[in-house]
Amino acid sequence: MPAIHPIIEEALDAVLQGEEISLEAALALAHLPEEETPGLLVAARTIRRALRGPMVHRCTILNAKSGRCSEDCAFCAQSRHYATAAPVSPLVSAEAIVARGEAAAQAGADCFSIVTSGLRLNAVELATVCEAVAELRRRTPLEIAASLGLLSDTDAALLRAAGLTRYHHNLETAASYFARICTTHPYAEDLATVRRAKAHGLEVCCGGILGLGESWAQRIELAFTLRELGVERVPLNLLTPIPGTPLEDQPLLSPHDALKSIALFRFILPHAGITIAGGRGHVLRDYQSWIVLAGADGCMIGHYLTTPGRDLATDIAMLEAGAWI
Repeated sequence: MPAIHPIIEEALDAVLQGEEISLEAALALAHLPEEETPGLLVAARTIRRALRGPMVHRCTILNAKSGRCSEDCAFCAQSRHYATAAPVSPLVSAEAIVARGEAAAQAGADCFSIVTSGLRLNAVELATVCEAVAELRRRTPLEIAASLGLLSDTDAALLRAAGLTRYHHNLETAASYFARICTTHPYAEDLATVRRAKAHGLEVCCGGILGLGESWAQRIELAFTLRELGVERVPLNLLTPIPGTPLEDQPLLSPHDALKSIALFRFILPHAGITIAGGRGHVLRDYQSWIVLAGADGCMIGHYLTTPGRDLATDIAMLEAGAWI
């Protein structure tokens, strides 16, 4: 490994020895000058290889219920508070969910996630999702995930009994910045859903969106919250500003800042899976394959909720070509 900054070297040694880096150490890494970023990325790659291995987890999603969400998340095309071009559709049938899941398995996905808009599902909708989950468990080897909004104890128990592997529920940003992003429900409700899913034996996929206007300190705050929650996988989205939303004029993150952020999350969450999800193409452009160098060990493949991604074959080829990194 080329010579790296002493602050990076000290943090790397601590992580590899099984220690958790402190908030002060994480902030010191974040405030290193840009010329130190290559060393930070290489160190994050070292952590990933040592603690997560060489494989990259491949996840694909289905937008199973779209639009008319009651929440006012400032980034979201599906909020009913904003005039956007996002599609509006009710929950699709269990048969349609199963068909998409089977196609994802055949294309080479490891995990298939059922995603719905809105604060929570009603009982009939939840029964449809549970039916689809149970059938996919019978028909495919996929890990089955769902992102259905807030959970009650009853919801979590039904999903677990149906065979759900993982529950996805993003915090979106740090608690100290959340009021700038969403005002229609408190941050505490999101934390409660994450804890409730874990209490019912579900693995949890929980992360957020980078590039909402938050500071480096707030990105680190989010990472430390996720560490405290003990989530198993962390999806990191990179904001794609959507016309009609309050963040439509928010500047894109630079590829540098996106990759540096991924590396910081790897230092803070060395044992968690880190999946790079929405916005990857818009923000990273020709540097998409660098996510593995930056410490990620997962990638959402194919299309996203309301924005297009790349075709599955192209994404899988990129990940296979970068497996040596």
